[in-house]
Amino acid sequence: MSVSTPPVQKKRGLGCLGCGCLVLALLVILFLAMVAGVGYLSYKGAVGLTSTTPASVPTFNGSDDLYRTAQQKLADLDHNVKNHQAGTVQLSADEINTLIARNPDAGKVNLHAFVTLTNNEARLQASLPTDALSHDILKGRYFNLDASFGVDFDPQVKSVNLILHALQFGNKVLIDPNSNNESFMRSFTPAFNQSFNNAIRNNPGGAAFLDEVKSIEIKDGELVIETQ
Repeated sequence: MSVSTPPVQKKRGLGCLGCGCLVLALLVILFLAMVAGVGYLSYKGAVGLTSTTPASVPTFNGSDDLYRTAQQKLADLDHNVKNHQAGTVQLSADEINTLIARNPDAGKVNLHAFVTLTNNEARLQASLPTDALSHDILKGRYFNLDASFGVDFDPQVKSVNLILHALQFGNKVLIDPNSNNESFMRSFTPAFNQSFNNAIRNNPGGAAFLDEVKSIEIKDGELVIETQ
């Protein structure tokens, strides 16, 4: 008899949507949403998505000038959201990875993440201990994620939709761009995107962020966020 996996709950202090930790918060929320999206699996199936050791994830820590530039861009975005102003913020992969590398909250939860932006696609390689996500569920293991996706924003319902091109937890490939995954995609994608958007709105400042966004996309190797 299979046992349903209890919902993965985030520990306090994992993220916020202020300018200082927007990127980290969104990455953690993305991680949680992907885990929740496969939450219909049995406990045994969920264990199969974890590993006993963390993955080797690349890192990039840019110069102080690059870090200050990235921080200023997030501060501008935060200002635009809070003041209902139109504006556009463009973040490169180097800027995002530098923000991750210098965010102390990432170290506190032992999150390792690396973002690659190519043309209109993002790739996220990440490793996060299960201890940081759950209360004594799958204790002492790791979610090792490798995902590639596009980003679309629906301005009518104010939701971010990720179009998954590839998804792998540890050695388990869930979405392979070279295979027919239509059945899994039909069941996984709606649950994943709903969980992703609900988690954003449930974070401090998340609802205001989505309500003020006009578009979010990956364009020419950059994350572009436009407010209205």
